[in-house]
Amino acid sequence: MGDDAFIWRRRVGFGDCDPARIAYTGRIPDFALEAIDAFWEDLLDGDNWFRMNVDQGFGCPFVHMEMDFKVPITPRAPLFCHVEPARLGTTSITFRVVGMQDGHPCFIASFVAVFVVAGDLRKIPVPDHIRAPLLERYAHLRHP
Repeated sequence: MGDDAFIWRRRVGFGDCDPARIAYTGRIPDFALEAIDAFWEDLLDGDNWFRMNVDQGFGCPFVHMEMDFKVPITPRAPLFCHVEPARLGTTSITFRVVGMQDGHPCFIASFVAVFVVAGDLRKIPVPDHIRAPLLERYAHLRHP
């Protein structure tokens, strides 16, 4: 992850765990998606997926995700999700999310989302008001 990765802290609770006393596998993608939503709020001064879809008329559903698990996540320490856009396409964005606990990577994930018109899911270019701050903050996106 780059030095400019967005870091989101999450408390892992007892309700997030399975009988093995570790985070339930099905919750871990949700942790990463919550971190990406927090990334949008930080980058766009309060805008998030809900506001994009409801107020602005577009969204960015995911078309691909992959995740590698390194060590179990437990409620014994906070989970820090490092979020960074890895690639910005014409109509899509790829995020890399690394979940860390006690200084160790717990998971490494990649999520690809495509920008669409809300309602009919017609693909659209990344809106300028989103592309501009991404390119300003993440110089590596300018040179794929």
